[in-house]
Amino acid sequence: MKIVKNIILTLSAIFVMSQAIAHHSTRGIYHEDQELELTGTVKEWAFVNPHPYLTLSAEDENGELHDWDLSYGGAAVVHLQRQGYTTDTFKVGEVISVKGNPARKTGVYGILMEGGGNHPTREDGTPVVAGGSMF
Repeated sequence: MKIVKNIILTLSAIFVMSQAIAHHSTRGIYHEDQELELTGTVKEWAFVNPHPYLTLSAEDENGELHDWDLSYGGAAVVHLQRQGYTTDTFKVGEVISVKGNPARKTGVYGILMEGGGNHPTREDGTPVVAGGSMF
């Protein structure tokens, strides 16, 4: 009976962990093998939990203006604070450049800026934060 109980507890823990990982997964949403560089104007910066987000107005490859959703993946406020981000990191109307993995779906304007110290830069080329580890 004790063996059955331990098996059930182990399987339950594996299931719960896999759901938590899947919830924060970006696999299949962004092209992991492609990188896009984009320069535009900050439209919105929400430094909120569960996940901060940044919206940038920028032109696509055809010169059409779109609002791009910039994702930091599964990072929470505390993770970005460790890298130097604050509620005042971005100002509406400020011009910045970003690099990241573009969204896979046609007609969706999004970029994943996750890991590798891939921080946005200001007009003069300086990173918006000094960096550091998220974890």
